[in-house]
Amino acid sequence: MGSSAGRVWVAAVCVAVFGSMAHARVEPCPGGSPRGVASRPCHDHDTTEWLRLARDIHAETNALRRDPAAYARHLEWMPPRFDGKLLDRPGRPYLRTEEGAAAVSEAIAALKAARPAGPLRWSRGLAAAAADHVADQGPIGGLEHDGTDRSDPDRRASRYGRWIQGIAENIAYGENSAREVVIQLLVDDGVPDRGHRNNMLDPHWGVGGVACGPHLLYRQMCVMDYAVNYVER
Repeated sequence: MGSSAGRVWVAAVCVAVFGSMAHARVEPCPGGSPRGVASRPCHDHDTTEWLRLARDIHAETNALRRDPAAYARHLEWMPPRFDGKLLDRPGRPYLRTEEGAAAVSEAIAALKAARPAGPLRWSRGLAAAAADHVADQGPIGGLEHDGTDRSDPDRRASRYGRWIQGIAENIAYGENSAREVVIQLLVDDGVPDRGHRNNMLDPHWGVGGVACGPHLLYRQMCVMDYAVNYVER
């Protein structure tokens, strides 16, 4: 089991589809079914593509951590394209948000004020723990941090090694590129404590692992696990 001394595990879940913000209006796959009901797949990615996306999210997160102020430029196009709480995205459907441009502007200001953090080392064990959760929740359209086997991020990470001092987990849904996943978590629309953003920028985290895969309702699911340190088994 992981060490619980000092920091404890912190879970933050992001529910957003198509867009760049957490807790945005979500739309199921065509022909999607309620949770637990079998449905045809609505994705065409192979394993290699899912692995590449996971690695790209890890790299994008490290780019953010190295220079948060510079990363803010990736959000600056957004505020002028809001019509109330609808975001007009070039080449994609409008995105209905909870907070509108205010959440994006707040995120930009926060990034410009944030201090750089060290890059996350890639952890095979944390990536495996994240992959377990994708494999568990994706086929049933789940939106939980707890698995159907009652596992939480702590227990999943402890299958493959030992986490030290603290562990956290973000989850993002929706068919988005690596950068869009990161932006979605940074804006954290509808999440008052901005927990996903805080996880990504927290200087205490030293290692990370990411896994992505198909999701029954929302096409794509990505799980990001972070730890202060992690000893691989």
